[in-house]
Amino acid sequence: MNLTFRSIVLTLAAVTNFAMADEGVVFREPYTLRLHQDKTHYVEYPVGKVPFVLNGSVFLFKDDYFGIGLDVQNGAVAAVKYLPNPESADVSLRFTQSVKEDGSSMMLLEIVNRTKYTLMMNGVMVTPAGKGPVGTSIIPVQAGLVNFESWPHPIAQLVLTKLAVK
Repeated sequence: MNLTFRSIVLTLAAVTNFAMADEGVVFREPYTLRLHQDKTHYVEYPVGKVPFVLNGSVFLFKDDYFGIGLDVQNGAVAAVKYLPNPESADVSLRFTQSVKEDGSSMMLLEIVNRTKYTLMMNGVMVTPAGKGPVGTSIIPVQAGLVNFESWPHPIAQLVLTKLAVK
């Protein structure tokens, strides 16, 4: 993969139509992301200054587990806020990679919706083999329920965009 994670975030910023701004944004600590590719191979990427939430979009990497608060006004999501404690958040998100005995793997996103609204969103992902962001569908999560989304390949970064309620 030729893209750095900073350039991926900037590319996704262009795709999701917002500008990078550091004021009031919570950033993750830099680390090295390690993704399982097959039975014996891994790929690693440095993850630097990347927000958890920025201008209503949620940035996820493998092993993330956190919450978001939704500010709903007049039936629309006015703001999305990062919350480090997923258990007390309006919505909790867990993004994992599981590896089977045969070496194959899948990515799993668990969304717990504790609001009184059906939650809808779009997804944009970057895969290690990909050349840039690709859209992916996310099934609406009804009020008080849990949704699981899975993909049969590694995902370097998943961004949830256009959060809306019904």
